[in-house]
Amino acid sequence: GSSVPTTRSPGREQRTYDQIARLRAKAKRRAVDWQHQTTTELADTFAVIKVEKLSILNMTKSAKGTIEAPGKNVAQKAALNRSISGEAWGRTVTMLEYKSADRGGQVIKVPAPGTSQTCHRCGHRDPASRNGTVFACVNPACGWVGHADTNAAININNADGPAVSGRGDLGATRSVKRQPPRAA
Repeated sequence: GSSVPTTRSPGREQRTYDQIARLRAKAKRRAVDWQHQTTTELADTFAVIKVEKLSILNMTKSAKGTIEAPGKNVAQKAALNRSISGEAWGRTVTMLEYKSADRGGQVIKVPAPGTSQTCHRCGHRDPASRNGTVFACVNPACGWVGHADTNAAININNADGPAVSGRGDLGATRSVKRQPPRAA
């Protein structure tokens, strides 16, 4: 005879749920701590910070659809929604805004449409230029190829408003470094 219990211990199940809750809380605290450290460094380093203005609520809408028109790729969309929510983009921007304001800086939200389909070098806009993570300008006079996120980030930086440069004055304006440079 085996001594396999016939009933579950209700306390064991509750302890397991409590352990899971503690692990999730710890992961969230680490993520929030990282957001605070990163946004503090950005606010201390730059007088102007440009971010893509995203409609997070629209991006995380359900793909379930209706009985008449059921959604497609519902499981993938649900996973993407969880991922977007888990990253807490809105909280990051909120932190950037209040920390920049406290330091006399500003956060500029640049409208997202077109930033990932427009070549930063020649200004040609074509959805065919973007293929996943690769941006290859279809303008024959240009032909720039690079990472799509890099291209979009340059477009956001070049959008209306003061140009943003880093520590080494890479842009049209002088960089603003509010702390002495760190020793390398």
